[in-house]
Amino acid sequence: MKRLIIVAAALCVAGSAQAQMGQRPNPDLDRDGKVTLPEFRKSQADGMLSRFDANKDGKIARAELKPPAAMTPPGGGEGRGERMWDRLDANKDGAISRAEMDAAAKFRFERGDTNKDGWLSKGEILTLRQNRGRDAG
Repeated sequence: MKRLIIVAAALCVAGSAQAQMGQRPNPDLDRDGKVTLPEFRKSQADGMLSRFDANKDGKIARAELKPPAAMTPPGGGEGRGERMWDRLDANKDGAISRAEMDAAAKFRFERGDTNKDGWLSKGEILTLRQNRGRDAG
């Protein structure tokens, strides 16, 4: 019994650590093995909003980001966060709306769907994640 409690505690700690490290949720929302554009858009936008929309108004204002690392992907350099912000904030109003997040997700989805079958496979998702920051345009 004591061993079971120790294992359960270790799993809880590991799960908490993964959540803090930003483990990505599975974008295959219906669990059918295919990630469609609507699923990809929802998972991308929901993830961004849950991480950055501090005041829960459905958009991300510049002030809600933790400068400068929040918009700088791993391996990013000086100014990369600004370039990412400029691409995402298409209407230049100082905030990233759900529509702007959806447009960015559509762009990434189309780049990731390398065989153009209308859905992303597990391999295509992994490639997108490996190329994050390099596939934004």
